[in-house]
Amino acid sequence: MFTKRQKAILSFLVQNKDPIPAEWMARQLGVSDRTVRDELKGLRLQSHVLGVKIESIRGKGYKLEIQDVERFQKMGLLLIKNLHVENQTYLLEQNDRVIYILKKFLLEKRPIKLESLEEELFVSKPTIQSDLKIVREILQKYKLKLTVRPRHGMVVEGEEYMKRLCLSNYILHRHHGHNGGTKIAFFENEDVFDRNLLTDIKEIIIKKVNEYNIEISDIALENLTIHIAIACKRIQEGFIIGDIQHNMNRKYPLEYLVATEIIKEVEHLTGLTFPQAEINYVIVHLLGTKLIQQETLEEFSEYDEVKSIVQCMLEQLREKLGWDFSDDTELIQGLTLHIRPAMNRLRYKMNIRNPLLDEVKTKYTSAFEGAVIASKCISDYLDMEVGEHEIAYIALHIGVALEKRKNNEKKKLRVIIVCASGVGSAKLLFYRLQRLFNDEIEIVSSTNYYQLRDWDLSSIDLIISTIPIQENIAVPVLVVSPLLNEQDIGEIRRRLLDMKARDKENYLDESRVFIHKDFEDKESVIRFICQELYKQGLVSEYYVNSVLERESLAPTNFGNLVAIPHPLVPETEETFWAMCTLKRPIEWHGEQKVQVVCLLNIKKGPTGNLEKMYQKLLDILEDKTIVRKIVKSQSPKEIIEIINSMKR
Repeated sequence: MFTKRQKAILSFLVQNKDPIPAEWMARQLGVSDRTVRDELKGLRLQSHVLGVKIESIRGKGYKLEIQDVERFQKMGLLLIKNLHVENQTYLLEQNDRVIYILKKFLLEKRPIKLESLEEELFVSKPTIQSDLKIVREILQKYKLKLTVRPRHGMVVEGEEYMKRLCLSNYILHRHHGHNGGTKIAFFENEDVFDRNLLTDIKEIIIKKVNEYNIEISDIALENLTIHIAIACKRIQEGFIIGDIQHNMNRKYPLEYLVATEIIKEVEHLTGLTFPQAEINYVIVHLLGTKLIQQETLEEFSEYDEVKSIVQCMLEQLREKLGWDFSDDTELIQGLTLHIRPAMNRLRYKMNIRNPLLDEVKTKYTSAFEGAVIASKCISDYLDMEVGEHEIAYIALHIGVALEKRKNNEKKKLRVIIVCASGVGSAKLLFYRLQRLFNDEIEIVSSTNYYQLRDWDLSSIDLIISTIPIQENIAVPVLVVSPLLNEQDIGEIRRRLLDMKARDKENYLDESRVFIHKDFEDKESVIRFICQELYKQGLVSEYYVNSVLERESLAPTNFGNLVAIPHPLVPETEETFWAMCTLKRPIEWHGEQKVQVVCLLNIKKGPTGNLEKMYQKLLDILEDKTIVRKIVKSQSPKEIIEIINSMKR
């Protein structure tokens, strides 16, 4: 009655309230626009059976209107529900297909033909070839190669250890539960592992870590369970891992003891025999968990590598962002406990996936940027990339420290008093201001007019002076009477209100908005924007290098066709944005596309609280309607008007 493509199109229409262009659906399905329109014709002819009507809106696309709710619930929703459970696997998103293909190659003994993948996934040959390009890129990270055997098909070649790491990193689907929590689910094809075996292995691990008073996170427990299950499956099929490292029992006695006892029970459970190399494989994964016992933390020597790296991180955060966490023992302990297993994961190429990555990047942007800077201490020490999943874990610790600091200190405006009438009147003005505005201002100091030139005013918000100041300084000046009359008090209140509303300022200027540019890749866009800012005298000639370096550490795309690149550390005199829209979307990271690029430039020196600015930017760029309007805008002025019209 209904084709698979028609069911997929119906699913798209149900999930989107706004009209969907046929071109977009064609890209998702890996077919031509014409094919989608033909399928839509057939679907519209039968739509009454489902209790719906499909409207064609000129210039916008197709939209679903439910006319008979009861019929739709009985017929339409049932049709979509069954979309993924029929004989053929039907995966709409490229990422899902890539994981499926990857799993198949890593677990299949025999070569796999391209034609069989086409039939299995119900997509065209060009779509499969595009998917295989990404599969090859993933395999390359693990020094694995997809080799074609003429007349037989394709196989993955490389070390067994790397095959298992790749399999374990990509076989898990992590998604969010309905109540906002993070749930870990095994890959949807149940044929990968026996569920009872997974449960039994998990129970063995829990028993042993409890026995040895070891703390392990839920995610680490799931990962270790999967690693051992993979080992069971591969040993059963005759694939034995090569020796990873010698003398691991001497180097890691606790991990060796726990691994040996876990494997002894797994052998009894499965009837399999694990050689020493396989026990070492389990030790490696134990090293990648939070195995350190709390009381051991105080026993670290002064020359311990982790202690040195934590100190490096604290110095970098203080130097680059003005965040002084030297007295935050909770942060220092948290980082120490986290970094030791993280470094083991990196050494053994066990880059785990962080299920909170996207949320951390969007909701704790400042903390993530701090973590990018801090992670350089690890990457420099190990001479390898840390990766954004590990960076997001570090960001969680920094985010806690920032939230604590935010709660502990009320934001007060920093004020200097300039008084020419002597110490007595200066003191009187000081104490009167303190009594009247204690919750709103922090009086940094009182000074004479001639001494003002010696002050560093970069962190001062306001100067309250009893005499006019003729020099052109970057800080607002308010002239009052030494005795502070009612008119002065009213003026100070008005000025404080105005200054508190400063976050409403527009970070975007028409001269820094570029529309409908034609670029092939992200580096070209970044170089173009930085060059334009250099021409305007806003950045240095080498500014682009810092932006590209930051991009290499963790991609800055935020979904919704938007990317927010920025330099590794603040470098500009003011905080501002520069925006560029593209004629067509370009690949930014993997298969993720971008059409709106907003270069974020942050004022150097103490950064203060940037969360409001980040939130303002994300409010704009997370709104699909606003992004569509920005893409279609015909002038920089129109883009600024769209942004200013947003309700915030």
